[in-house]
Amino acid sequence: MTPKQYLSNLRIRKAKELLTETNDPVCIVASSVGFADPLAFSKFFRRIVGIPPTEYRLQRRQQT
Repeated sequence: MTPKQYLSNLRIRKAKELLTETNDPVCIVASSVGFADPLAFSKFFRRIVGIPPTEYRLQRRQQT
């Protein structure tokens, strides 16, 4: 695993945790995982996870 892949995985893991466990807006979650631009974070998240952060949050909340 390259350092870039490791950092991406770490950011996604933390973002998933924040989206599931907090009510913070996506812009705050983006900032918390190192993104200055919430739109760039949303695109990054969608590319890796397959769904946007807001949809991920809704799906996780419906499962519990």
